[in-house]
Amino acid sequence: MLEVDGVPVLMAPTSGPMRAGLMFRVGRVDETLATSGITHLVEHLALHRHGTPDYHYNGMTSATTTQFVIQGAGDAIVAYLNDVCAGLRDLSLERLAVEKKLLETEASNRPTPVNQMLPLWRHGARDFGLVSYPEWGMQSLREEQVLQWAHTYFNRANAVLWIAGDRIPSGLRLDLPDGQRWPLPPESSAAPTLPAYFAADSPILVMDGQVPRTRAAAAFARALDRVLFRELRQNRGLSYTAAAAYTTDGRPHATVTAIVDAQPDQIGDALDCLLAEVRNLAQTETADSELETIRALELEGLSDPEVDARLLPRRATDLLTGFRSATTRELIDGFRTMTAKQVSAAAGTFVGTAMLMLPGSHAHRATGFEAAPTFSRFAATGKRHRSRASHDVHLIVGDDGVSLSIPQGASTVLFDDCTAMLRWPDGARQLFGADGMTVRIEPTLYPSATVVLDRIDSRIPQTAIVDMPARQPNEIPKPSRARSLRRRARSWLIPRRAWLDRVATPRGGIRQLLYSVGIAVAVSALTISAFAFSRPGLLLLAITFLGALIWRRKDNGHW
Repeated sequence: MLEVDGVPVLMAPTSGPMRAGLMFRVGRVDETLATSGITHLVEHLALHRHGTPDYHYNGMTSATTTQFVIQGAGDAIVAYLNDVCAGLRDLSLERLAVEKKLLETEASNRPTPVNQMLPLWRHGARDFGLVSYPEWGMQSLREEQVLQWAHTYFNRANAVLWIAGDRIPSGLRLDLPDGQRWPLPPESSAAPTLPAYFAADSPILVMDGQVPRTRAAAAFARALDRVLFRELRQNRGLSYTAAAAYTTDGRPHATVTAIVDAQPDQIGDALDCLLAEVRNLAQTETADSELETIRALELEGLSDPEVDARLLPRRATDLLTGFRSATTRELIDGFRTMTAKQVSAAAGTFVGTAMLMLPGSHAHRATGFEAAPTFSRFAATGKRHRSRASHDVHLIVGDDGVSLSIPQGASTVLFDDCTAMLRWPDGARQLFGADGMTVRIEPTLYPSATVVLDRIDSRIPQTAIVDMPARQPNEIPKPSRARSLRRRARSWLIPRRAWLDRVATPRGGIRQLLYSVGIAVAVSALTISAFAFSRPGLLLLAITFLGALIWRRKDNGHW
């Protein structure tokens, strides 16, 4: 294999302008939630010194790789890649604050992919699930962290150069530090059972699944794309977008993603159609005519003279991750020999590993899919703090973790499993567990908030804390004063409820009956006096006595 300064080089001919990319095996999956964005930040800092040239260049950070690409003449490629290597060796740290703001602006204007949340539900708040989260870590990244990250991952052993052209440009140097090749991290799982579904507030259906990197699996993705477009758009008119795609990122398996949109009143029919077509592909072998059409389309794409140049980034990724890429000849042979049975088997694998996003009101239609967990299996054991906003919400702080409990269940984050804690100047906290569970703590909603926050802060490692910018006043929740007063009154009355029940229940005998009559007389007198003498305090006292009179336990069956 060709090399430049110890960096492997992949080459392929092209009839167009020369293109090149310097790729490193580092991306979002290598970060933590508390350092998310650090790779993207290094990419920006490395490009700063290059200025504004007369040719196209860019840097890109993906889940598993980071690459610096350029299109232009040989001398332009040399100048650009030499500058990139120099920038990586000596990052423009004086631009750290500026680049952080630029990346925030970039993120705010970037459209959100429709499949953004599926990695989170599949993997949680770690490795391959991190692409679902914002790059929060940039808020607290320090210079020494960024330098260490660049030195660790942006080295010659962790790099591959690809060139679409007929030669390596003369004068090219890749002056990178020595280091090691970094393998992909193991894939985590946050889904106990697959296939699974989760609810989202969107009239869009998204379904993805993992399939082997075979030609039959790629043909299945093509077959699914064709049948969804034909049935959902052309025949039934339910969807404008009905498509499927096959993607890879260096792992031994590929991801097939299906996307279907519909009007809110038609989303149920669209979901039924999507599931029916997917299962039909898995249970019934593709018709010979359809299989031959798919085979012809795939072979036509591979006959393009530019195919090897187009596949260079994918093959560079595979070289970095250790996956053996198929040659173009092997791809062609694979499509020529694939069978309908193999395509159906790939469809079955897709169904068995599927994650489905759908509107919550249609969850009952996802037969055969388990609901992905929205609550933890257990709550923390510790002191309970009732929310001022709702008496049904409790914050539980224990020795091992913290939970937010509502009647439907509890979300729990164990301190040892916390991937990040966002911390705002007003005292708010948000903790994220590796399984994707989260606990939000608003100090305005809980009594003794300072003590609670101090206890939690003492258990979270400093490396997992992300300091967030100040929030606007209208972003900080403020419980209503009336609700707070009602809660205080309830907390006073509940311990005395048994006595009030005896007082207000005639069945307790003559003594209790006399008490009840006395309270009724007192209520009447106080109410008349309050209006006669304009004394609202007397009216409040009357209401209190009236509450004692009509108070009933739910299980006593009286009145």
